[in-house]
Amino acid sequence: MTILQMRYYYEVCRWQSITKAADTLHIAQPTLSIAMRSLETETGLNLFRHVGRNIQMTEDGIFLFKKIAHVLEHADRLEDTIKDMAHRRNHVRLAVPSQIGTILLPMLLGDFRAEYPQIHLEILEPAGLEAAEMVKNEEIDMAMIHYGEAIEGLRYRSLLSWPICLCVWPEHPLAGRKSISLEEAADNPLVLLGRNFFMTRMLLQQFEKKELQPDILHFSPHLSSVWNLVQQKIAAAIITENAVMPGSQLITIPIEGLCLKGCIISKKGRQIYEDEKCLIDFVRKKFAQTKKTTRRSKFDALLP
Repeated sequence: MTILQMRYYYEVCRWQSITKAADTLHIAQPTLSIAMRSLETETGLNLFRHVGRNIQMTEDGIFLFKKIAHVLEHADRLEDTIKDMAHRRNHVRLAVPSQIGTILLPMLLGDFRAEYPQIHLEILEPAGLEAAEMVKNEEIDMAMIHYGEAIEGLRYRSLLSWPICLCVWPEHPLAGRKSISLEEAADNPLVLLGRNFFMTRMLLQQFEKKELQPDILHFSPHLSSVWNLVQQKIAAAIITENAVMPGSQLITIPIEGLCLKGCIISKKGRQIYEDEKCLIDFVRKKFAQTKKTTRRSKFDALLP
């Protein structure tokens, strides 16, 4: 006997009426009548006697009703316990690689923490490829990364897209340009993020595709090292527009035709807890607001 059959039987016995029980269960009366006849057939018991349009429980029916009421009480308690566990977890393990972390970490440790003080965030800052593997291996719950290539077994939720830029110091010869080609960007001593970043892998593929041989001085796993080398005027960097700290005075020049999407990744088939849903909704809302603000700023810039 299934839990659903038990609930049907319990309501019929409680109301002593197929009609009232069907209304309570929000199902059709004929469906409930068939279910009760099937239950009698399966159990081999006469559970009801019909008196006119009413029904009454037999002795066997009363005995079964009491047993089922006890089972359903425990089932309801278990269901409530499971819901409570899902709602009260309040601990999210999250990976945020450095480029997207430049704008995301202040949101998470500022506004999100203020809005959801009960949710503890455990934040790691690996490279994008490493973060994806950690999600896949369930070492963390989710990651917010730049989308590079689809990895089997992961679910992707889009955020925003950012242009990939050449990052230079204010006096650099290209500093006044609104955009440049990849060939122009490659014609500079460069510092790139490590090879385990999605963007770096994509750039190396683009260089190979266009048969370019850039002078790459250094691959660094640390965004701060990249900034420092640019500020010291040793090399230009190729990073996403959002990776530059506000007020740093570094200049970002979009590279024509290149951009990188931001996304939230989690493992396919894994249940999303309530605290994780709160985080996902918060981040998507914040990025939607950022998109509107960016569009408005671009429009304002066109006004006289």
